[in-house]
Amino acid sequence: MKYGKQFWTKELGLKWTLHLKDMLNTPYAEKLMGFINIEYAMANVKPSRENLFKSFRLCPWENVKVVIVGNEPHFVQDSNGLAYGAQFTSRFHTGELTNVATCIEKDYYNGLNLDFDFSLESWAKQGVLLLNTSLSVRVPLKGSHKKPWGKFNSAVLNAINDYKPGTIFILWGKEARSLVPHIKDTNYTLVYDCPGEYYDTYKDWNCPNFKEADKILIDLYGESIKW
Repeated sequence: MKYGKQFWTKELGLKWTLHLKDMLNTPYAEKLMGFINIEYAMANVKPSRENLFKSFRLCPWENVKVVIVGNEPHFVQDSNGLAYGAQFTSRFHTGELTNVATCIEKDYYNGLNLDFDFSLESWAKQGVLLLNTSLSVRVPLKGSHKKPWGKFNSAVLNAINDYKPGTIFILWGKEARSLVPHIKDTNYTLVYDCPGEYYDTYKDWNCPNFKEADKILIDLYGESIKW
């Protein structure tokens, strides 16, 4: 098999590979990577190839405390492979990320936070898996890679749901909320509107999920995420 344990361990990390081995050792996974490699060779695909599995490497299996589910990488140049994250913090940001940053500033920094990490890598390193349900997309075709990634992301979410009790799932928007009936009672589910729905409107995205997650994390671990 071309894409074996060594390949996946490099891309995902050892423990992710072990927990996903039943899916990774199938013809589906082989076909998925063949398709993805052709797409990168022939088309403009986001994020860059080196960032395709970045969310897993920055948030190893053993560190996962929170899962934030996004849709797909955005089309702007600085998509970095983390749901809602930006590659370059000094450049224009998407409406979704701008609303996330504004909400954090208001709730935790009295409306001013000059050090907000727009890459969201600091969240990932604290145990927040920022998972897009489609890890890649062909620009400018929204949803173009959604179907190929379906089984992969189902395996990821099922593994966390089954073997990481106490995980907090933060689900924004209609598509992400469709996962709610499948999340076990041993885990936590927090839902709200997608931050992108509030862009170019006069409404503030007053998402309560960050503080709700803090309460759960402090109860479980004695510490919260530095958002």
